[in-house]
Amino acid sequence: MIACYVSTGIPGKLPGERYLPSPEVTRRFFIEAEPRTAPARFCVFKPVGQFKDDETPEIVTFFARGEVLSGLCTLAAFVTEDFEVVVSPFGAGCSSIVSWPLLYLARGVSKAVLGGWDPSARKFMKTDEATFSIPYGLYRLFLEKWRDSFLLTQTWEGVKKKIAKSRQAFGE
Repeated sequence: MIACYVSTGIPGKLPGERYLPSPEVTRRFFIEAEPRTAPARFCVFKPVGQFKDDETPEIVTFFARGEVLSGLCTLAAFVTEDFEVVVSPFGAGCSSIVSWPLLYLARGVSKAVLGGWDPSARKFMKTDEATFSIPYGLYRLFLEKWRDSFLLTQTWEGVKKKIAKSRQAFGE
């Protein structure tokens, strides 16, 4: 049923989202994306600062606009020395926030997943906002190495001015 919903629908019974061209392609997506079975009944999302000392997040997600995303993408390359560290695979909003980052981790690959492109999820996001999800280990590298990066340069100072203008324009 979900394969039909994501693709063509079922004429007269179920409208399709038409995000993929057919139920067969949708089934292939679920095979290739390999969403893991939920390890518990609930998935908890909370700010990193609210984790207790005995808790460790699996994934850290940023919701940000272009200028901030430019910094996150560049910092990811800086701390990993991987020029393809940022990926943006197809999927629903939850797949770019949770499923894809966990799949890359399960494969032993640390990737940053740029997402938020799901048209059905856009209504829940701010204007011009996207998501940037990274494994907690990569987040720790960000914290460890950012002071050696471009974030302390005059170039980034210029970007920070654009970030401030964007926040002002959106009333934030």
